[in-house]
Amino acid sequence: MERDMLSVRGGAFNIDVWEAGSGEPLLYLHGWPGLQPDAFLDGLAADHHVIAPLHPGYGRSTGDEHLQDLQDLVFYYLDFLDAKGLRNIPLVGHSLGAMFAAELAAVQPERFSKLVLIAPFGLFNSDYPVVDFFVSSPDELKAAMWADPSSEAARAVTQVPQTEGDVAVLLERVKSLRVAAKYLWPIPNRGLTKRIHRVTTPTLLLWGDADGIIPQAYGRDFVKLLPNARLEVIANAGHLPQSEQPEEALRLVSTFLES
Repeated sequence: MERDMLSVRGGAFNIDVWEAGSGEPLLYLHGWPGLQPDAFLDGLAADHHVIAPLHPGYGRSTGDEHLQDLQDLVFYYLDFLDAKGLRNIPLVGHSLGAMFAAELAAVQPERFSKLVLIAPFGLFNSDYPVVDFFVSSPDELKAAMWADPSSEAARAVTQVPQTEGDVAVLLERVKSLRVAAKYLWPIPNRGLTKRIHRVTTPTLLLWGDADGIIPQAYGRDFVKLLPNARLEVIANAGHLPQSEQPEEALRLVSTFLES
């Protein structure tokens, strides 16, 4: 993937944007762990021009100090879309990014042709609460995130840096958690249920059957609230099904986008 910086809102935000592929544009919003180019994104780029910005405060993206709440974040992303000239495009989001995607589609449903939400935050049910990963130990978090915590995909995302040269990686993770906390802590409920009925965009929900961060039951909750959605559950996958089972995730998403 190629990387470039984009100035948004007159320089208030300078955004690290990763792009790949040469087809029709597709916007990808990453989850709270950050953005890791992988086989899933490579597969999307085979048929689309994938545009994957890092949220303000992640990586080299700046301007997080201008965002006080989720509403600020949504209007920032509308400005980002205007700056890139993006309309009538598919939108794919994971986790925190899927929560942002749902909010964007509620504000401007006509802006997106298809919506893919992979294990989205945004709802809360006290009968099956989401994991508070801000206080979870690294071992607890790893067990909750992955169907197979020993897999190569799991090690790439969650392993603790062992050398001095990896300290920057650890610091980036801490910074990412700080940014995510603004939208997810203490619980990821910012009133989406009051406006989710506006998301008329055809929607695919993807969930890993072993997601220990956001229980699979939330997938059923989203389907009940979204007027035009269906749920697909991926076997042997946790909170990052697109990383743990990229071929199956890509098959489901590609079939949905082509339909």
